[in-house]
Amino acid sequence: MMKRLLSDRSGNFAILSAIVMPALIFVAGLGVDYGLAVDSHQRLKAAADAAALAAVAEAQEAFVQQEKVDLKELIKSSGEAFFRANVGNTLFAELDSVEVEPKINKSELSATINYTATYPTKLLSVFGHKTIPIGNRGRAIVNLRSYVNINFLIDVSASMGIGATDADQEKVASVLNCAFSCHIGQSRGSSSYDKARAAGADMRIDVVRSAAMSAIDTSTSTSQFNDQVTFGIYTFSNEINTVVPQGDQRGSNGSYLKSKLRDEVQMAITLGGTNIENALKQLSDTLPESGSGLRPDDRRQYVIVLTDGVESGQAWTAAMNWFLHQSTQVNTPQQAYAKHEVNYALNTKACQSLKNKEIDIYFIYMEYLEPKFGKISDHDKKRFGFVTDSLFPIIPKRFQDCAADPTHVMKATTPKEIEDTFITIVKGLSAPLRLY
Repeated sequence: MMKRLLSDRSGNFAILSAIVMPALIFVAGLGVDYGLAVDSHQRLKAAADAAALAAVAEAQEAFVQQEKVDLKELIKSSGEAFFRANVGNTLFAELDSVEVEPKINKSELSATINYTATYPTKLLSVFGHKTIPIGNRGRAIVNLRSYVNINFLIDVSASMGIGATDADQEKVASVLNCAFSCHIGQSRGSSSYDKARAAGADMRIDVVRSAAMSAIDTSTSTSQFNDQVTFGIYTFSNEINTVVPQGDQRGSNGSYLKSKLRDEVQMAITLGGTNIENALKQLSDTLPESGSGLRPDDRRQYVIVLTDGVESGQAWTAAMNWFLHQSTQVNTPQQAYAKHEVNYALNTKACQSLKNKEIDIYFIYMEYLEPKFGKISDHDKKRFGFVTDSLFPIIPKRFQDCAADPTHVMKATTPKEIEDTFITIVKGLSAPLRLY
Protein backbone atom coordinates (compact mmCIF):
# COMPACT_ATOMS: atom_id res chain seq x y z
CA MET A 1 0.00 0.00 0.00
CA MET A 2 2.76 2.42 0.99
CA LYS A 3 4.69 1.56 -2.15
CA ARG A 4 1.67 2.38 -4.33
CA LEU A 5 1.21 5.75 -2.66
CA LEU A 6 4.85 6.68 -3.14
CA SER A 7 4.80 5.74 -6.83
CA ASP A 8 1.58 7.65 -7.60
CA ARG A 9 2.36 10.91 -9.58
CA SER A 10 -1.19 11.98 -10.43
CA GLY A 11 -1.34 14.90 -7.92
CA ASN A 12 2.16 16.30 -8.47
CA PHE A 13 1.15 19.18 -10.77
CA ALA A 14 -1.34 20.58 -8.31
CA ILE A 15 1.13 20.30 -5.45
CA LEU A 16 3.95 21.86 -7.49
CA SER A 17 1.66 24.67 -8.65
CA ALA A 18 0.68 25.43 -5.08
CA ILE A 19 4.34 25.70 -4.12
CA VAL A 20 5.54 27.74 -7.13
CA MET A 21 2.54 30.00 -7.73
CA PRO A 22 3.32 32.55 -4.95
CA ALA A 23 6.83 32.99 -6.31
CA LEU A 24 5.51 33.47 -9.84
CA ILE A 25 2.99 36.03 -8.63
CA PHE A 26 5.74 37.86 -6.72
CA VAL A 27 8.03 38.00 -9.79
CA ALA A 28 5.19 39.17 -12.03
CA GLY A 29 4.18 41.78 -9.47
CA LEU A 30 7.77 42.95 -9.16
CA GLY A 31 7.97 43.46 -12.93
CA VAL A 32 4.70 45.37 -13.13
CA ASP A 33 5.34 47.57 -10.10
CA TYR A 34 8.95 48.24 -11.02
CA GLY A 35 7.94 49.29 -14.55
CA LEU A 36 5.27 51.68 -13.27
CA ALA A 37 7.66 53.13 -10.67
CA VAL A 38 10.32 53.76 -13.33
CA ASP A 39 7.72 55.40 -15.56
CA SER A 40 6.73 57.72 -12.69
CA HIS A 41 10.39 58.53 -12.01
CA GLN A 42 11.00 59.48 -15.65
CA ARG A 43 7.88 61.66 -15.82
CA LEU A 44 8.78 63.47 -12.61
CA LYS A 45 12.37 64.12 -13.77
CA ALA A 46 11.18 65.47 -17.12
CA ALA A 47 8.61 67.65 -15.36
CA ALA A 48 11.25 69.02 -12.98
CA ASP A 49 13.70 69.83 -15.79
CA ALA A 50 10.99 71.57 -17.82
CA ALA A 51 9.74 73.50 -14.79
CA ALA A 52 13.25 74.66 -13.86
CA LEU A 53 13.82 75.94 -17.39
CA ALA A 54 10.44 77.66 -17.48
CA ALA A 55 10.99 79.29 -14.08
CA VAL A 56 14.36 80.85 -14.90
CA ALA A 57 13.11 81.87 -18.36
CA GLU A 58 10.17 83.70 -16.76
CA ALA A 59 12.51 85.41 -14.30
CA GLN A 60 14.79 86.41 -17.16
CA GLU A 61 11.86 87.98 -19.01
CA ALA A 62 10.81 89.86 -15.87
CA PHE A 63 14.35 91.20 -15.55
CA VAL A 64 14.49 92.29 -19.20
CA GLN A 65 11.11 94.01 -18.90
CA GLN A 66 12.31 95.68 -15.66
CA GLU A 67 9.32 94.39 -13.73
CA LYS A 68 9.37 95.28 -10.03
CA VAL A 69 9.33 91.73 -8.69
CA ASP A 70 11.49 89.65 -6.37
CA LEU A 71 13.21 87.33 -8.84
CA LYS A 72 13.87 84.65 -6.23
CA GLU A 73 10.24 84.56 -5.15
CA LEU A 74 9.16 84.51 -8.79
CA ILE A 75 11.38 81.50 -9.48
CA LYS A 76 10.04 79.69 -6.40
CA SER A 77 6.36 80.27 -7.14
CA SER A 78 6.50 79.74 -10.89
CA GLY A 79 8.82 76.73 -10.56
CA GLU A 80 6.42 74.88 -8.29
CA ALA A 81 3.40 75.89 -10.37
CA PHE A 82 5.04 74.73 -13.61
CA PHE A 83 6.12 71.46 -11.98
CA ARG A 84 2.67 70.60 -10.63
CA ALA A 85 1.08 71.53 -13.96
CA ASN A 86 3.55 69.35 -15.85
CA VAL A 87 2.91 66.40 -13.56
CA GLY A 88 -0.88 66.75 -13.69
CA ASN A 89 -2.81 63.54 -13.18
CA THR A 90 -0.58 61.38 -15.32
CA LEU A 91 1.43 59.84 -12.48
CA PHE A 92 1.12 56.37 -11.07
CA ALA A 93 2.89 57.78 -8.00
CA GLU A 94 1.71 60.19 -5.32
CA LEU A 95 3.65 63.47 -5.06
CA ASP A 96 4.84 64.06 -1.49
CA SER A 97 6.94 67.22 -1.57
CA VAL A 98 8.24 69.91 -3.93
CA GLU A 99 10.92 72.42 -2.99
CA VAL A 100 12.27 75.09 -5.35
CA GLU A 101 15.69 76.57 -4.56
CA PRO A 102 16.38 79.82 -6.46
CA LYS A 103 19.85 81.32 -6.65
CA ILE A 104 21.19 84.59 -8.04
CA ASN A 105 24.94 84.77 -8.69
CA LYS A 106 25.84 88.05 -10.36
CA SER A 107 24.22 87.78 -13.81
CA GLU A 108 23.16 84.14 -13.44
CA LEU A 109 19.78 82.91 -12.28
CA SER A 110 19.39 79.25 -11.39
CA ALA A 111 16.57 77.04 -10.18
CA THR A 112 16.82 73.64 -8.50
CA ILE A 113 13.57 71.72 -8.07
CA ASN A 114 13.78 68.92 -5.49
CA TYR A 115 10.89 66.51 -5.20
CA THR A 116 9.87 63.29 -3.49
CA ALA A 117 7.04 60.93 -4.38
CA THR A 118 5.69 57.55 -3.35
CA TYR A 119 4.59 54.81 -5.69
CA PRO A 120 1.88 52.61 -4.07
CA THR A 121 2.48 49.08 -5.25
CA LYS A 122 -0.25 47.03 -6.83
CA LEU A 123 0.74 43.38 -6.66
CA LEU A 124 3.73 43.62 -4.32
CA SER A 125 1.51 44.97 -1.55
CA VAL A 126 0.20 41.43 -1.11
CA PHE A 127 3.70 40.45 0.01
CA GLY A 128 4.12 43.39 2.39
CA HIS A 129 5.91 45.79 0.01
CA LYS A 130 3.35 48.57 -0.04
CA THR A 131 5.35 51.53 -1.44
CA ILE A 132 8.43 52.45 -3.51
CA PRO A 133 10.03 55.86 -2.72
CA ILE A 134 11.02 58.17 -5.61
CA GLY A 135 13.16 61.31 -5.41
CA ASN A 136 15.33 63.45 -7.69
CA ARG A 137 15.81 67.02 -8.85
CA GLY A 138 15.75 69.21 -11.95
CA ARG A 139 18.14 72.14 -12.42
CA ALA A 140 18.48 74.97 -14.92
CA ILE A 141 20.51 78.15 -15.26
CA VAL A 142 20.04 81.31 -17.29
CA ASN A 143 22.38 84.19 -17.98
CA LEU A 144 20.71 87.57 -17.92
CA ARG A 145 21.74 90.12 -20.50
CA SER A 146 25.26 89.13 -19.63
CA TYR A 147 28.47 90.56 -21.03
CA VAL A 148 31.35 88.10 -20.96
CA ASN A 149 35.02 88.08 -21.90
CA ILE A 150 36.59 84.73 -22.80
CA ASN A 151 40.37 84.53 -22.64
CA PHE A 152 42.19 81.88 -24.66
CA LEU A 153 45.52 80.75 -23.17
CA ILE A 154 47.17 78.58 -25.83
CA ASP A 155 50.22 76.37 -25.37
CA VAL A 156 52.73 77.07 -28.19
CA SER A 157 55.64 75.10 -26.71
CA ALA A 158 57.78 72.70 -28.75
CA SER A 159 55.53 69.70 -28.05
CA MET A 160 52.71 71.45 -29.94
CA GLY A 161 54.82 70.95 -33.04
CA ILE A 162 54.12 67.23 -33.25
CA GLY A 163 52.06 65.94 -36.15
CA ALA A 164 48.41 66.07 -35.15
CA THR A 165 47.64 62.53 -36.34
CA ASP A 166 49.65 59.41 -37.15
CA ALA A 167 49.45 60.34 -40.83
CA ASP A 168 50.75 63.84 -40.09
CA GLN A 169 53.58 62.46 -37.96
CA GLU A 170 54.60 60.18 -40.79
CA LYS A 171 54.69 63.15 -43.20
CA VAL A 172 56.83 65.17 -40.78
CA ALA A 173 59.20 62.24 -40.29
CA SER A 174 59.57 61.81 -44.04
CA VAL A 175 61.18 65.25 -44.36
CA LEU A 176 62.73 65.77 -40.91
CA ASN A 177 63.36 62.20 -39.68
CA CYS A 178 61.45 63.27 -36.57
CA ALA A 179 57.73 63.50 -35.82
CA PHE A 180 58.22 66.92 -34.21
CA SER A 181 58.43 70.11 -36.27
CA CYS A 182 60.71 71.71 -33.71
CA HIS A 183 61.16 75.45 -33.25
CA ILE A 184 64.93 75.14 -32.82
CA GLY A 185 65.64 74.63 -36.49
CA GLN A 186 63.80 77.85 -37.32
CA SER A 187 65.77 79.75 -34.69
CA ARG A 188 68.98 78.67 -36.33
CA GLY A 189 67.94 79.79 -39.77
CA SER A 190 66.02 76.92 -41.33
CA SER A 191 62.30 76.52 -40.76
CA SER A 192 61.56 72.88 -40.00
CA TYR A 193 57.93 73.87 -39.41
CA ASP A 194 57.66 75.26 -42.94
CA LYS A 195 59.20 72.07 -44.33
CA ALA A 196 56.66 69.98 -42.47
CA ARG A 197 53.79 72.15 -43.70
CA ALA A 198 55.14 71.91 -47.24
CA ALA A 199 54.95 68.13 -46.90
CA GLY A 200 51.21 68.49 -46.22
CA ALA A 201 51.35 67.89 -42.46
CA ASP A 202 49.19 69.57 -39.85
CA MET A 203 50.79 70.02 -36.45
CA ARG A 204 48.89 70.25 -33.21
CA ILE A 205 49.35 74.00 -33.12
CA ASP A 206 47.60 74.20 -36.51
CA VAL A 207 44.65 72.20 -35.18
CA VAL A 208 44.34 74.40 -32.09
CA ARG A 209 44.49 77.57 -34.18
CA SER A 210 41.72 76.28 -36.45
CA ALA A 211 39.62 75.18 -33.47
CA ALA A 212 39.91 78.63 -31.88
CA MET A 213 38.69 80.23 -35.10
CA SER A 214 35.70 77.88 -35.24
CA ALA A 215 34.87 78.65 -31.61
CA ILE A 216 34.85 82.38 -32.35
CA ASP A 217 32.54 81.81 -35.32
CA THR A 218 30.20 79.81 -33.08
CA SER A 219 30.16 82.53 -30.44
CA THR A 220 29.37 85.17 -33.06
CA SER A 221 26.42 83.16 -34.39
CA THR A 222 24.95 82.36 -30.95
CA SER A 223 25.38 85.73 -29.21
CA GLN A 224 22.16 87.30 -27.94
CA PHE A 225 23.17 90.86 -28.83
CA ASN A 226 26.04 92.85 -30.31
CA ASP A 227 29.23 92.96 -28.27
CA GLN A 228 27.91 90.40 -25.79
CA VAL A 229 31.04 88.24 -26.01
CA THR A 230 34.57 89.58 -26.35
CA PHE A 231 37.83 87.65 -26.44
CA GLY A 232 41.36 87.97 -25.19
CA ILE A 233 43.99 85.79 -26.87
CA TYR A 234 47.24 84.81 -25.19
CA THR A 235 49.92 82.22 -25.94
CA PHE A 236 52.57 80.77 -23.66
CA SER A 237 55.64 78.60 -23.50
CA ASN A 238 57.94 79.57 -20.62
CA GLU A 239 56.28 83.00 -20.51
CA ILE A 240 53.00 84.51 -21.64
CA ASN A 241 52.60 86.49 -24.85
CA THR A 242 49.66 88.80 -25.55
CA VAL A 243 48.04 88.43 -28.97
CA VAL A 244 44.78 90.30 -28.24
CA PRO A 245 44.45 91.80 -24.74
CA GLN A 246 41.18 91.56 -22.87
CA GLY A 247 39.37 94.86 -23.18
CA ASP A 248 40.60 95.46 -26.74
CA GLN A 249 37.94 97.45 -28.61
CA ARG A 250 38.12 94.87 -31.41
CA GLY A 251 37.61 91.96 -29.02
CA SER A 252 34.21 91.10 -30.54
CA ASN A 253 35.30 91.51 -34.17
CA GLY A 254 35.45 87.96 -35.47
CA SER A 255 37.43 88.82 -38.59
CA TYR A 256 40.06 90.69 -36.60
CA LEU A 257 40.35 87.95 -33.97
CA LYS A 258 40.76 85.22 -36.58
CA SER A 259 43.41 87.20 -38.43
CA LYS A 260 45.36 87.56 -35.18
CA LEU A 261 45.03 83.84 -34.51
CA ARG A 262 46.17 83.01 -38.03
CA ASP A 263 49.16 85.37 -38.00
CA GLU A 264 50.39 85.28 -34.42
CA VAL A 265 49.45 81.96 -32.83
CA GLN A 266 52.54 80.06 -33.93
CA MET A 267 55.01 77.76 -32.25
CA ALA A 268 57.47 79.62 -30.05
CA ILE A 269 60.62 80.43 -32.05
CA THR A 270 62.67 80.85 -28.88
CA LEU A 271 62.32 79.45 -25.36
CA GLY A 272 59.91 76.56 -26.14
CA GLY A 273 59.37 75.11 -22.67
CA THR A 274 55.98 74.71 -20.99
CA ASN A 275 55.26 76.67 -17.81
CA ILE A 276 51.52 76.58 -17.18
CA GLU A 277 51.85 77.84 -13.62
CA ASN A 278 53.78 80.93 -14.67
CA ALA A 279 51.38 81.59 -17.57
CA LEU A 280 48.34 81.45 -15.27
CA LYS A 281 49.97 83.84 -12.81
CA GLN A 282 51.00 86.28 -15.55
CA LEU A 283 47.51 86.14 -17.05
CA SER A 284 45.97 86.80 -13.64
CA ASP A 285 48.13 89.91 -13.33
CA THR A 286 46.63 91.29 -16.56
CA LEU A 287 42.95 90.42 -16.03
CA PRO A 288 40.47 92.40 -13.92
CA GLU A 289 38.23 90.76 -11.36
CA SER A 290 35.28 88.95 -12.89
CA GLY A 291 32.37 91.39 -12.98
CA SER A 292 28.60 91.18 -12.76
CA GLY A 293 28.21 90.91 -16.53
CA LEU A 294 25.45 93.50 -16.49
CA ARG A 295 27.50 96.16 -18.30
CA PRO A 296 30.09 95.99 -21.09
CA ASP A 297 32.66 97.54 -18.75
CA ASP A 298 31.95 94.95 -16.03
CA ARG A 299 32.18 91.65 -17.89
CA ARG A 300 32.24 88.13 -16.51
CA GLN A 301 35.75 86.78 -17.09
CA TYR A 302 36.56 83.24 -18.20
CA VAL A 303 39.84 81.52 -19.08
CA ILE A 304 40.20 78.53 -21.42
CA VAL A 305 43.61 76.84 -21.30
CA LEU A 306 44.66 74.56 -24.16
CA THR A 307 47.70 72.44 -23.34
CA ASP A 308 49.12 68.92 -23.23
CA GLY A 309 49.76 69.44 -19.52
CA VAL A 310 53.42 68.41 -19.40
CA GLU A 311 55.43 71.11 -17.63
CA SER A 312 58.98 71.68 -18.93
CA GLY A 313 61.59 74.14 -17.69
CA GLN A 314 63.97 74.02 -20.64
CA ALA A 315 64.46 77.04 -22.88
CA TRP A 316 66.61 78.11 -25.83
CA THR A 317 67.75 81.40 -27.31
CA ALA A 318 70.41 82.22 -29.86
CA ALA A 319 72.35 84.10 -27.20
CA MET A 320 72.18 81.54 -24.39
CA ASN A 321 71.67 78.21 -26.16
CA TRP A 322 70.01 75.72 -23.77
CA PHE A 323 69.24 76.78 -20.19
CA LEU A 324 66.72 76.25 -17.39
CA HIS A 325 64.30 79.16 -17.57
CA GLN A 326 64.32 81.45 -14.53
CA SER A 327 60.53 81.17 -14.08
CA THR A 328 60.70 77.41 -13.54
CA GLN A 329 59.39 76.19 -10.19
CA VAL A 330 59.75 72.44 -10.37
CA ASN A 331 56.88 70.47 -8.86
CA THR A 332 56.51 66.76 -8.13
CA PRO A 333 56.62 64.24 -9.66
CA GLN A 334 59.62 65.36 -11.67
CA GLN A 335 62.34 63.93 -13.88
CA ALA A 336 65.51 65.75 -14.92
CA TYR A 337 67.48 64.70 -18.00
CA ALA A 338 70.11 67.47 -17.97
CA LYS A 339 70.78 70.70 -16.05
CA HIS A 340 68.48 72.57 -18.39
CA GLU A 341 65.89 69.88 -19.00
CA VAL A 342 63.21 68.74 -16.55
CA ASN A 343 59.60 67.58 -16.83
CA TYR A 344 57.11 67.77 -13.98
CA ALA A 345 53.41 67.99 -13.12
CA LEU A 346 51.29 71.09 -12.57
CA ASN A 347 51.07 72.66 -9.13
CA THR A 348 47.35 72.59 -8.27
CA LYS A 349 47.65 76.01 -6.58
CA ALA A 350 48.53 77.59 -9.93
CA CYS A 351 44.92 78.70 -10.51
CA GLN A 352 44.49 80.37 -7.14
CA SER A 353 45.25 83.93 -8.23
CA LEU A 354 42.60 83.68 -10.96
CA LYS A 355 40.08 82.10 -8.59
CA ASN A 356 40.72 84.91 -6.11
CA LYS A 357 39.36 87.20 -8.82
CA GLU A 358 36.32 84.88 -9.24
CA ILE A 359 37.46 83.96 -12.75
CA ASP A 360 36.28 80.52 -13.92
CA ILE A 361 38.99 78.38 -15.52
CA TYR A 362 38.52 75.65 -18.11
CA PHE A 363 41.16 73.22 -19.34
CA ILE A 364 41.17 71.47 -22.70
CA TYR A 365 43.61 68.66 -22.01
CA MET A 366 45.26 67.47 -25.22
CA GLU A 367 47.18 64.44 -24.03
CA TYR A 368 50.87 64.61 -24.88
CA LEU A 369 51.52 62.64 -28.06
CA GLU A 370 54.45 60.25 -28.13
CA PRO A 371 55.91 60.18 -31.66
CA LYS A 372 55.54 56.94 -33.58
CA PHE A 373 57.73 57.74 -36.57
CA GLY A 374 61.23 58.99 -37.25
CA LYS A 375 64.33 58.69 -35.12
CA ILE A 376 63.74 58.52 -31.36
CA SER A 377 66.89 58.72 -29.23
CA ASP A 378 67.41 56.87 -25.94
CA HIS A 379 67.29 60.29 -24.26
CA ASP A 380 63.84 60.95 -25.74
CA LYS A 381 62.64 57.44 -24.90
CA LYS A 382 63.47 58.13 -21.25
CA ARG A 383 61.47 61.37 -21.35
CA PHE A 384 58.49 59.78 -23.07
CA GLY A 385 58.56 56.92 -20.56
CA PHE A 386 58.36 59.33 -17.62
CA VAL A 387 55.56 61.32 -19.23
CA THR A 388 53.56 58.17 -20.00
CA ASP A 389 54.12 56.31 -16.73
CA SER A 390 54.24 59.13 -14.17
CA LEU A 391 52.39 62.14 -15.59
CA PHE A 392 49.55 60.74 -17.71
CA PRO A 393 47.78 59.14 -14.70
CA ILE A 394 47.73 62.37 -12.66
CA ILE A 395 47.45 65.28 -15.11
CA PRO A 396 43.60 65.25 -15.41
CA LYS A 397 43.21 65.25 -11.61
CA ARG A 398 45.75 68.08 -11.28
CA PHE A 399 43.71 70.16 -13.73
CA GLN A 400 40.47 69.35 -11.89
CA ASP A 401 41.94 70.38 -8.55
CA CYS A 402 43.37 73.54 -10.08
CA ALA A 403 40.07 74.56 -11.67
CA ALA A 404 38.14 73.39 -8.56
CA ASP A 405 35.48 71.85 -10.80
CA PRO A 406 35.85 68.46 -12.56
CA THR A 407 33.37 69.53 -15.24
CA HIS A 408 35.75 72.31 -16.29
CA VAL A 409 38.33 69.80 -17.55
CA MET A 410 37.77 68.14 -20.90
CA LYS A 411 40.09 65.73 -22.64
CA ALA A 412 40.52 65.97 -26.40
CA THR A 413 43.05 64.12 -28.53
CA THR A 414 42.04 64.01 -32.18
CA PRO A 415 41.66 67.17 -34.28
CA LYS A 416 37.87 66.75 -34.31
CA GLU A 417 37.73 66.26 -30.53
CA ILE A 418 39.82 69.38 -29.97
CA GLU A 419 37.58 71.49 -32.19
CA ASP A 420 34.32 70.07 -30.80
CA THR A 421 35.46 70.58 -27.21
CA PHE A 422 36.57 74.14 -27.84
CA ILE A 423 33.24 74.97 -29.47
CA THR A 424 31.25 73.28 -26.69
CA ILE A 425 32.91 75.34 -23.96
CA VAL A 426 32.63 78.67 -25.79
CA LYS A 427 29.04 77.97 -26.81
CA GLY A 428 28.14 77.05 -23.23
CA LEU A 429 29.63 80.26 -21.85
CA SER A 430 27.69 82.26 -24.44
CA ALA A 431 24.39 80.37 -24.12
CA PRO A 432 21.54 82.23 -22.41
CA LEU A 433 19.67 79.21 -21.04
CA ARG A 434 20.71 75.64 -20.25
CA LEU A 435 20.12 72.62 -18.05
CA TYR A 436 22.97 71.54 -15.83
